[in-house]
Amino acid sequence: MPDVQHQTHRTSPADRLEYAIQLAKSGRKTEARDLLRRVVALQPVNQAAWLWLSALATDKTEAEAALAQARQINPNHPSLIRAEQWLANRFSEQAPTKMSRVTVASPSPPDPKNRSLFGAFNNLGLGLIIAAILLGLIVFTVGLALQINAVAKTDQPTPPQSTAMDQFQSYSSILETARVNQNWSRIIAIVEPLYQLEPDLGPVAKELSYAYLQKGMALRYKGFIEEALPLFEQVLTITPDRPQAQREFELAADYLRGTQEYQAGQWLKAISALEAVWRVDPAYAHVEDLLFSAYYNHGLAQQAAGKFTDARDAFEAAIVLRPDLSEPRLHLAEIEFALTPGTPPSIPLGKAAAQDQLIVVGIAEQRMLVFEKGKQVFDFVVSTGEPGRDTAIGEFEILDKIDMAYASTWNLDMPYWMGIYWSGPLENGIHSLPIVKHTGYKLWDGFLGQRVSYGCVILSDEDAATLYDWTAIGAEVKIVPSLASWALEQ
Repeated sequence: MPDVQHQTHRTSPADRLEYAIQLAKSGRKTEARDLLRRVVALQPVNQAAWLWLSALATDKTEAEAALAQARQINPNHPSLIRAEQWLANRFSEQAPTKMSRVTVASPSPPDPKNRSLFGAFNNLGLGLIIAAILLGLIVFTVGLALQINAVAKTDQPTPPQSTAMDQFQSYSSILETARVNQNWSRIIAIVEPLYQLEPDLGPVAKELSYAYLQKGMALRYKGFIEEALPLFEQVLTITPDRPQAQREFELAADYLRGTQEYQAGQWLKAISALEAVWRVDPAYAHVEDLLFSAYYNHGLAQQAAGKFTDARDAFEAAIVLRPDLSEPRLHLAEIEFALTPGTPPSIPLGKAAAQDQLIVVGIAEQRMLVFEKGKQVFDFVVSTGEPGRDTAIGEFEILDKIDMAYASTWNLDMPYWMGIYWSGPLENGIHSLPIVKHTGYKLWDGFLGQRVSYGCVILSDEDAATLYDWTAIGAEVKIVPSLASWALEQ
């Protein structure tokens, strides 16, 4: 598995809860309350955080709401009874001192002789009752505080074996529904906090690992490989012994490396990475089209450099991938001819026809004029790059031709591709209306004659096919601000 940096979550909800408990114990209750509110916002099913918030909240409504939330998560939690007693005592409106003012009406006044003796006994008894009540309240308060502290020690940061498992089992019906609906994000949201509480609990780790794997697979099938890769990595972090996750991680990493090299025009490196994916899964997201295009472009580059043997091997590999396309076969025939005895191998093919061809694109007019031996043969309507993605002004040439190129950056098929220049890691070219992969929707259909593209020169399907059949690799291409100004200069 490629070396991937693992991030340390120093501000995870579990760490924040532990720090909040430390703040509360040190007397910094205001800071502890604020931090606990953040923890329950991030983890609504963190019962320990709700219990602590109910114990520290100064507002009775907030304290009761926090306790109700904790009760909803796990009504059988052993700390709930003590927490309820603690909350009732904190917000009790009874004032023990009022008991001393209670008087009892007597049907007849006492004998004056016995009044002083009776009053002495009455005052003594009432005083003893008040003292007993006060002592009981003090003992209850101290005991409850010690019990709340014990709850914190048992709940965080290392809960008992039963805590996470009890919560996990209480969610069994919800998790089953989520599995049936393939709602993997829902499962992750429920099980992730339990896994953080107790990573070594087998059923919890297995459930979370499976959800991450299935979510990654769903993204991979949709072509979102970059988003799927960290999910496969997460599976291996939780359960390193999952062969399927290891396989998917390696495929995604090779695919992303291959597409990056492809976009940079590093054809051999792209071929190496993409072939590793294609051998394992030929149906992997667009890998066959990308690998074909990499072989084909590598063959064109080798042919232009006069390295005909390498070019032949590349074209043959391209034909294996796409035997239905004719362009690689035509180039292979040229290579075979160039390698026959008596043919100078150092002279690239196709230049003779290209020398007589000229393509001129006018940005102002959004038109293309095509010349052969100085005579105009075509006049096409085009669309060039939108403002901010302008098609470059200058003199270029046809670098390569592909019947159906694929732009992985935008997930587009580009029929009748004719590359003309590189813009950073991407190549701009001339082609027909691009097609969104797998949907068949034609981008910019109906907008020809306007600046709408990502930098390429766009033609109608019919005009692009005509130009593709006519032009040769090496044909001169001029992109000018205005055709009128260019004609005056000529």
